Amino acid sequence: MTRRPASIFTLIAATLLLSFAVAAQETGKPLAEKLKKGTIAVNSTIQGCDEDVKQHCPGLKNKPEKVFMCLSAYEDELTQQCKQGVIDAMLSIQTGLAKIEYSVRSCEADADTFCLDVQPGEGRMLKCLKTNETSLSPKCIGALKETGFWDQVQ
Repeated sequence: MTRRPASIFTLIAATLLLSFAVAAQETGKPLAEKLKKGTIAVNSTIQGCDEDVKQHCPGLKNKPEKVFMCLSAYEDELTQQCKQGVIDAMLSIQTGLAKIEYSVRSCEADADTFCLDVQPGEGRMLKCLKTNETSLSPKCIGALKETGFWDQVQ
């Protein structure tokens, strides 16, 4: 019996499930402890699926999670353009997760030193780190600049 290759939707689901957790509801604890209990959201848009969504998932256009689940049910019937859009979205999610992981690992000690009472999420941790720029390690600043997070802080 031949084994069917993993579907693109299976790969995306695996990517999301294997990602580590970020953004917790606790303050006063080291970053590693905060991150164990949270979740992460990486925004990505599936391009090239407008016609597929109209055909297979009418009425769901403004509900991305439901559109994704709906499209997965029709994977074998999707246009090549839509399948490529799904793959591109998956790669975007993987890249986003890698940037977050790299930044967290590079800034963990600084976050524990300067931002212990900051609850991760909505840019609060990044803002705290940037506020303490003169005291941060070059490793942390470098990671935040490499990933583009440094410039996202208002």
